[in-house]
Amino acid sequence: MNAAYKPEAKTWQQTKSERTRETILAAAIECFFELGYFNTTTENIAQQAGVSRGAMLHHFPTRAELIKAAVEYLHQRRLEMFTEEEETIQQGAEHTRVEESIDAYWRQLNTREFAVFQELKVAARTDPELARVLKPVLEAYDRAWAKASSQVFSDLAKSEAFTRTAYMTQYLLEGMAASSMISGQKVPEKMLLDWLKQELRRSYSDVRAVKRSARRS
Repeated sequence: MNAAYKPEAKTWQQTKSERTRETILAAAIECFFELGYFNTTTENIAQQAGVSRGAMLHHFPTRAELIKAAVEYLHQRRLEMFTEEEETIQQGAEHTRVEESIDAYWRQLNTREFAVFQELKVAARTDPELARVLKPVLEAYDRAWAKASSQVFSDLAKSEAFTRTAYMTQYLLEGMAASSMISGQKVPEKMLLDWLKQELRRSYSDVRAVKRSARRS
């Protein structure tokens, strides 16, 4: 039997190149946050990353390639944060999952990553190229959100009530976070989060009661 295939170890130059590329992408996200998408130039990003113009062009010959890679990099960072939080919730007690899920997602929405995504979504309205890049990323994130939610509440996932409340939760929390970022005004988060938790507990309790009744019939 042939020995298992082992990928070749990366050379120092390959590792250095990957680190430089990641540094540039992280700098792009920082510039989008601090300056705004339309105000950010490749020169701004190069300066923030501490690399030369030549190094920028080596990794990203065009601005379009840089923007596409930055959007995908940002998407991956959001997914990693989201997945880590959801895995922790799944390992916890079932009776606290509503509260923990809402608190976890609210934390994720109050990050630079979400703020930059909101910036890009607004900018995409008048930038067709950005819209083309952003659309599949947003769709992929929504699919990941739906999948993780159904795993956390596996006994409810196929019910219409769960689907309805899952959408309500996502849009309410994202709307609250976006409103706070855009207006700069503090949203009444405790009141709204407490209400949302109460409504979800009540709704899910009703669904479970209906299912128990159906099994007894």
